[in-house]
Amino acid sequence: MKFLKLNKQDISILMPLGIFLALILIVGLFVHFDALEPKEMQQSDQLLPRADTSKISDTSIQIGTYVDNIYNLSATAKEFDIDGWVWVKWSQKAQEYFENRELTPDKWLNFVNQVNDWDFKLDQLYQKPMKLKDGRYYQAYKFSGHFYVNEINFRKFPFQTIKLPVIFELADFAEIDTKIDTHKLDNINELELLPDEASSNVGSFISIAGYKTIGFKIISEVHKYGSDFGLNKSSGFKNIDTNQIIFETSYKPSVNAALLTLFLPLLIVMTLVLFSPMLSASLWEVRLGIPPMAFLTLIFLQQIHKDKLPNLPYITFMDIIYNICYFIILILFVLFLWGSNRLEHSNNQDKATVIRHINEIDDKVQICLVVLLFISSYAAWLSI
Repeated sequence: MKFLKLNKQDISILMPLGIFLALILIVGLFVHFDALEPKEMQQSDQLLPRADTSKISDTSIQIGTYVDNIYNLSATAKEFDIDGWVWVKWSQKAQEYFENRELTPDKWLNFVNQVNDWDFKLDQLYQKPMKLKDGRYYQAYKFSGHFYVNEINFRKFPFQTIKLPVIFELADFAEIDTKIDTHKLDNINELELLPDEASSNVGSFISIAGYKTIGFKIISEVHKYGSDFGLNKSSGFKNIDTNQIIFETSYKPSVNAALLTLFLPLLIVMTLVLFSPMLSASLWEVRLGIPPMAFLTLIFLQQIHKDKLPNLPYITFMDIIYNICYFIILILFVLFLWGSNRLEHSNNQDKATVIRHINEIDDKVQICLVVLLFISSYAAWLSI
């Protein structure tokens, strides 16, 4: 075991490695706790969940949608296009309020995440609202336009879930007043927007290239605006609260495609790297050439998958896997450098013994690195 004792040449190799690993650990802690990230501004608006959305009253407006087509998804612009139908049902009490103010549904129904008004289409189905058997009024619209998704979360790329919402609220900020008569409907925010869960659905043309449609969900929330829109709070006005209904379609990329196109090349390269310690220490010239070549190959592979993503303010699961692989390649390079250095400075009569001991250490390090790769990859998935 005397050959395993560190000499000056070993220290000259291992000392920079120890310093570098300490720096990596410090940087990793900074990244994990976001110590270097700029502080994001806190939003004053709040979205609060609603418990019961099934009870219909005389102050309820029920809304439903049928998403016919989703296309032109741009992850960079965070926009997509939708064609579909939307319908609303409201009570006699709400109808009297609308008639007094000459309001039609296209005036008080707000497409919250709709953008580019110049090419947005909203075609009314009936000239006048229909009156249903239950006494409520009904109107439907065919709509088409560009919509915005606030966040596309790529943290788990390439296994992320993309959620594309169509968001509705009631909007009539021109006539907001304090409530005078508790039995009278004074402003539109006293109306409750409810989802028509039984009839809302999606069509057969909502598929997006590269993704599989996995679900359609309806979310009901209360939107508390962080502004009174210029009204004086001291006069009794308060910030606006309104109901928000979200019709959300979810997508996931193909797991098989991700494994075959992104992980398989990475797995093959790392298999070759992790098998390299099985080469005898006497082949030190070959061993030293493997880590640099593997490193350059991984940079090329990582750039391929980065080109598929927009600029992100965070690292993805795939980035973490590549960083783990870089770290393993670095350890193997230092191991091979140490082994070749030890072999070069050994006596001719001791070379066989030195090679045997180096190979024993290589076998142990190889097992440790394989375990490190799988455990750290699993921990990275859990941490995202």
